[in-house]
Amino acid sequence: MAIAYSETPDNFDDIKSYVKSDVKDIKSLFFRSGRVVFYDACSFQRHSRLQEQERNILIRYFKEHGSLICITRCVLMELISDHHRLTEEYIQFIRCFHSEGVNVVVFDEEYTYGILSECFSTNETVNGYLQWAVKTVKSTVSTIEETLKKDKTLFSEVIQSEKVKQPDLYYRFFHTVRENKQHDDNLGEELIAVCIHILSHLPGVPDGKLCVVTDDKGAAGKIDSSMRKTHPCNRGSRIILYSTPKLVQNMFREKLIESEEEMVNLLSCGTSGNIVVMGTTAYDLDVDHKISLTGRELAQKIIEPNSIHIVF
Repeated sequence: MAIAYSETPDNFDDIKSYVKSDVKDIKSLFFRSGRVVFYDACSFQRHSRLQEQERNILIRYFKEHGSLICITRCVLMELISDHHRLTEEYIQFIRCFHSEGVNVVVFDEEYTYGILSECFSTNETVNGYLQWAVKTVKSTVSTIEETLKKDKTLFSEVIQSEKVKQPDLYYRFFHTVRENKQHDDNLGEELIAVCIHILSHLPGVPDGKLCVVTDDKGAAGKIDSSMRKTHPCNRGSRIILYSTPKLVQNMFREKLIESEEEMVNLLSCGTSGNIVVMGTTAYDLDVDHKISLTGRELAQKIIEPNSIHIVF
């Protein structure tokens, strides 16, 4: 039976005071924040299961980098799934961010229009970034592709590069695609990729301000590929892709993690079996080398000086 997705949790009131969802507030926070971090559903689920001590380490890391935590509308749909409710773990995770002074926003993907409109004066220019991003991100088998096949108007406006001046193109595109979300599709990560691609072209956004947290290697590859497809002279600012192991290595280097046990708990939460990372050890030449280790073995590698560099 197909899952009927909802854009708003039935228990949204349980997080209403801990998140911001108004586009005016989000625009202001976007430009003021040191980092803008988009959470993929898989990593949000994983990190929400952390015990208090390790969860506080993670939140402190984001706080020290002036991070704005973004949960896109489509990721929120994935988190509530067919139950249409946020679990207590998710609510508690959001509450903890808020209590530590880290802003969390529910980011409707169409808000990218409002943010870009702060820097570009015509709808035609702003709409051009959406057209460019969608053509770069979409694949032949995806919810975006299926949506555009069914909607001839959107296909014409978004894919055929017409000079569209309507201010509602972003809303119509993202709203229509979300309506067509299917169980186990990759729409959440695809729409993050579209948003990141668009926002990376904002004037004055420095390299590393835009970040994505995901433990899905396929999602990371899609996001990275979408950025690389653009010719270097036309690329925007560079983004940071964080997996949990990469976050842990960064937190250790910044002396936020004090013990091996904390590191093991952070690495192992929400996983079973060995942890596979992309990176290099002291004697590797291949930067795409896959390294498979237990949580404790990986923690020991991170602690040992110059033993491992985690790319993802």
